[in-house]
Amino acid sequence: MAGHTANYGDRFSMVQGAKSSCNKGAKAQYYPINPPESAKYNPDRNLYTFSNIPLRTQEYYWETINALETVSSQTQAAKITKTSGISRLPLCAASPAFVHPVFFPLDPFHLFYENCMAFIWDLWTTLSPKDDLVHLPQSKAEQLGQLVVLAMESLPPEFCGPVRDPFLKRQSQYKVYEWMALLHWYIIPIGIELEFQPSVLENFAGFVGAIEFAMTIQPRSFDETQELYQKIAGFLHEFEILYIGNNPENILRARLCMFQLIHVPMHIVWYGSIRLGSQATVERSIGEIAPFAEMANIIYEREMCKILCLYFPILKTPQSYKQPTTMSASIKPIKLWAIQKKGKGAQADQKQVREQLQAICNWLGEGISPADIKYKRWGKIKLKNGRILQSCLSISKGQSTRFQKWFEANADSNQSHNLIFGEALAFYEIYIETTQLIAVYHPLGNVKSVLGCTRGQWLPHIAVLNVEKIIDIVGIWLAEKTGNVYILRKHPGLALLTADECGKDPELEEGEDPDDLVG
Repeated sequence: MAGHTANYGDRFSMVQGAKSSCNKGAKAQYYPINPPESAKYNPDRNLYTFSNIPLRTQEYYWETINALETVSSQTQAAKITKTSGISRLPLCAASPAFVHPVFFPLDPFHLFYENCMAFIWDLWTTLSPKDDLVHLPQSKAEQLGQLVVLAMESLPPEFCGPVRDPFLKRQSQYKVYEWMALLHWYIIPIGIELEFQPSVLENFAGFVGAIEFAMTIQPRSFDETQELYQKIAGFLHEFEILYIGNNPENILRARLCMFQLIHVPMHIVWYGSIRLGSQATVERSIGEIAPFAEMANIIYEREMCKILCLYFPILKTPQSYKQPTTMSASIKPIKLWAIQKKGKGAQADQKQVREQLQAICNWLGEGISPADIKYKRWGKIKLKNGRILQSCLSISKGQSTRFQKWFEANADSNQSHNLIFGEALAFYEIYIETTQLIAVYHPLGNVKSVLGCTRGQWLPHIAVLNVEKIIDIVGIWLAEKTGNVYILRKHPGLALLTADECGKDPELEEGEDPDDLVG
């Protein structure tokens, strides 16, 4: 393919590029659906709508390749490339699996995060004049960056490494997991609290909603992909209104990466998941193989070894081979290092225990008093998925600077909502006829969805929950001025990145708690 600088630079459709200038030499390399002043700036460009985008076909591709191979001059070849976006026959077309245009899928990590997200941030901060509707004032951009850095305390280290200030570090090789953090966790909550321009933030929320839908690991019906198509089309339509408006010179804001979002639903239909187009795993594997000249042989030998080890597990090296074991799916408490409290500290601790035991008695009912309960108190537990859930008790005894003491859980059947969120205070193993492991916590109340974000406020009373109902750990972002608490869930896109690519501490294994490393 000729690439994004060609008149037909989109490798999935035959949508023609548009110019943002009438100057001589201006290139048609932008992709608005409804650009302003087309008669003057793009008089030869066809009219398009999101409901009628002409897709490339296998037949047209091979017709163009045959035409390129029969031309008698480079001038004729250049003319064909200009009108088709196809430059030559690639080596991979020899594959029996080659079908155009589905053979080269979109890469979600590059498209969503390093292209679209980074471009939107640049549009807000550096690529727009101060009087532009979409411009983010420097003071607010600085505030956002500072709040992101301060928010690391309540972002579980299980999720990813520290996220840097985008205002200061945008040009310092800002990493994909950091763009993911801004997109999925921080820009909308912080934007709400800092009062970003409402229409711009609402449009961005549409972008976030579409990306989260596409990246979530879940079977999708054809009707759902059609709904996603309409959401993306709505986002792009509003994007053109906000970012281009009636100024044809702003057509350059309609970059190809933004337009290609419209193909995401089609990719889900083709491949089952947009995540399968990720280049991260391929690039990582190529980088791990050396020397490059022997790549085919090395790959063949590795795959052969894997097959042999599947048939004969004993062939595995002692370091990599483990005897099969029956994994327990139970939730396990974790013993803390003993720290003796004296004086006022001990008195305050005893008061907390009495209050928590009373809350447990109220939860159990049946006239039970704290004196009737035999218990063990724990500071943290390992959930069924292997992740560590801390509590305020374990944090008071540890030395971590980042915490993971917040959780989401299934609500009891008598509650009106399906999910509850809480800040774990401690865990109790109680003995009354049977053994139960329960959590005492501060619940999140007034829970609502705002621009796709789950938001609430901490309630002061102590609630009780059987830990079997806990689904997973979550992070939070707390707005100090309003007291609003925003829930941050670990995004499934992080699962495709290695610990190093997520910025995690290499000394910590998956599911390991930093406090366990403190002697």
